[in-house]
Amino acid sequence: MKEYCVGVTIHNCFYVEAKSQEEAKQKVRDMTNDEIMIDSDFNVEYADRTHGQDIAWKLTKEDLYLKKQNKSN
Repeated sequence: MKEYCVGVTIHNCFYVEAKSQEEAKQKVRDMTNDEIMIDSDFNVEYADRTHGQDIAWKLTKEDLYLKKQNKSN
């Protein structure tokens, strides 16, 4: 099986009532992934073969799980 690096963009905007710009940003940061993805514009931008090369920024499911766990601490 071949490996590909697939790049995506996700666009969405939210109308947030807040006392400040920073509070508005924080309200969006605190949203769940499902809340953020509802009605988002999702596009696959590219799919490039990796040719077996190591990619320094490659994340695994475990990396994402650990970051989510650490965020709540």
